[in-house]
Amino acid sequence: MIFVPRDNSIALGAVANLLGGTLVGDPQATIHGVCSLDEQMPDAVAFSNVSTLGALQKVLDRIHSRALLIRDSLDTGTLDTTANLVRVAEPLPAMLRLVPLFYSEIEVERVVSPHADVHPSARIGRDVHIAAFCSIAEHAIVGDRAVLFPGVVLYPYAQVGAESILHSGVTVRERCVIGDDSVIQNGAVIGSDGFGYHPSPEGHQAVPQVGVALLGDRVDVGANTCVDRATLGTTSIARGVKVDNLAQIGHNVNIGEHAIVCGDVAIGGSTKIGKGAVLAGASSYADHLEIADGARFTGRAAAGHVRTYEKGDYTGYPARPISQWKREQVMIRKLPSVLKRLRALEKTIAERA
Repeated sequence: MIFVPRDNSIALGAVANLLGGTLVGDPQATIHGVCSLDEQMPDAVAFSNVSTLGALQKVLDRIHSRALLIRDSLDTGTLDTTANLVRVAEPLPAMLRLVPLFYSEIEVERVVSPHADVHPSARIGRDVHIAAFCSIAEHAIVGDRAVLFPGVVLYPYAQVGAESILHSGVTVRERCVIGDDSVIQNGAVIGSDGFGYHPSPEGHQAVPQVGVALLGDRVDVGANTCVDRATLGTTSIARGVKVDNLAQIGHNVNIGEHAIVCGDVAIGGSTKIGKGAVLAGASSYADHLEIADGARFTGRAAAGHVRTYEKGDYTGYPARPISQWKREQVMIRKLPSVLKRLRALEKTIAERA
């Protein structure tokens, strides 16, 4: 989706009604946009997800936007502020409902550009947008209402599902599949060769990567992320998975439904990631691991010293349960004093010898 600002305004009382919230302030105050707390605008509405009065007071001490969305569970009667407040159940979803008031989604023209290269054997669905300089190879399939921005490349027999959006520079390799209603950001490569070699007297010999990459419905893939095709079989990313920018997903990896893969994550070949797992930024995963449904890893965690990770929270290098890591950190902080006592004890023993 591509958005551009709209010139619009709405009274704060109408905002509260729209969101089903409670207004504390001037219902006639007019807002002209939405903003973040880090980049506030005087005629806009911001939001805060804080859940304590102390944290909210700190936000209000620096507020200069026209209004603020806050949690309705907070009793603001004791706070020191003159800001306009709209109390709602959850501020972030409420803010998302306001965005369309001030931003319009650009509707692309549903045509195949004459400057696109579409092979005669390719199957193109209804109401698609294929922009200039796209290359659609033989027997490729583009589903109904899909959108391909300039410079998208589909190799032979590649498939793009209905209503999916591929941004400029995306490449989908041969026989690889993107499901329905998915979004692939700029520069991502779906189905690049897996990293497979075997030693020989002549040097490293490439192992043919003859499998595919298969993305389910409603999968989002970030910019410049690479999903390797399988050596044999399938690299599988299930329905609802969200992958951030610059992730590396190795050959024959299997990611379960609704998992989250954050930026700069690297997943080694044949590792299985369970449903709803969360892999935070720059964490890494060796090959052939089994990660259970709902397991969560913090940023820069490194998994691989064991093969199986049960449901739970992990951190550190090597990755281990957070409760264990916390105990270790306490012990590590005590090491200087323990070492000092040990040296004193050694000296005492030496003097008595």
